[in-house]
Amino acid sequence: MATGGGFTAADDRFHPGETEDRSWTETCWFAAAIPEREMVIWTYPLFRAELGIMSCGIYVWGPGAEELWQLPYYRHWWHLPIPEGIDLADFTLPNGLHYEVLEPLTAYRVAYADGEEIDLDFTFRALQEPHGVGVAGGRGHLDQLGRVTGEMTLAGERYEIDCVEMRDRTWGPRRESRKRTFLTYSYGADRDGDGFHFSARYDEATGTSSILTGYLLDAGEARPLASGTTTVERDPQGRPERVRVEVRGEDGEEFEATGTVLSRLSQPSTPWYVWVSLVRWTLPDGSEVYGEHQDTWSPAALRKFLRER
Repeated sequence: MATGGGFTAADDRFHPGETEDRSWTETCWFAAAIPEREMVIWTYPLFRAELGIMSCGIYVWGPGAEELWQLPYYRHWWHLPIPEGIDLADFTLPNGLHYEVLEPLTAYRVAYADGEEIDLDFTFRALQEPHGVGVAGGRGHLDQLGRVTGEMTLAGERYEIDCVEMRDRTWGPRRESRKRTFLTYSYGADRDGDGFHFSARYDEATGTSSILTGYLLDAGEARPLASGTTTVERDPQGRPERVRVEVRGEDGEEFEATGTVLSRLSQPSTPWYVWVSLVRWTLPDGSEVYGEHQDTWSPAALRKFLRER
């Protein structure tokens, strides 16, 4: 598979960096879903190599279970030493999370076990080239949709995993002092590689969330976007309920996806707070696909938004 953004197999490994405030951060997130049960699984290790520490979150959520104490499964290790000699292409953490590159930039295995509570094993196989964002000056971000297959045993019940989900990789500074961030991150696709990904940044001056990055996906080929907006309908507590994504491709094609939130995760992260939602999207041809919508806030920006509501 060709690689967009000039990525190579080296991008499956660490990207050493230095920052004055020692905030250099590297992440490698994978998601899996069981849409018919309205359930989602996240594995999310985060490395701060300059400090020699990492964190790692494992989340499973479903309908009616969005706060951490309600989740079918949740563990987060906030301060772990980065294992000596760790290679992101093939590693096992002391908490039981295992990642393995089966084919660079294309196929990955993720496994995790925690006693009798959970046993998770799935494979991600890309439906598209990695899509790069802001890859310059030693820093970068990539997004990639893929088909995820495997299984999870949770509290003695076995679940089959067969879905389309996302992985992303980030490397660069991640400062804790951000005050004004409000970003959205939305996607959905089918197993034929048709769908979309769209990220937007909120502009206080205009009151709109406009294009940051994204693409239309056509049989696995990503087509760039020229413009777009995201509109979110919320319940009285400010939680996303429905989402509309309206974009225009660089070729002039207009595309609209409307989504209904099926389940949510209330996720404290660093340095943000995130509403993560499993969404059933309706595409322009009337077909339905599953994916996610993520509302990412600096805590101060979220407090201001809720006060004004």
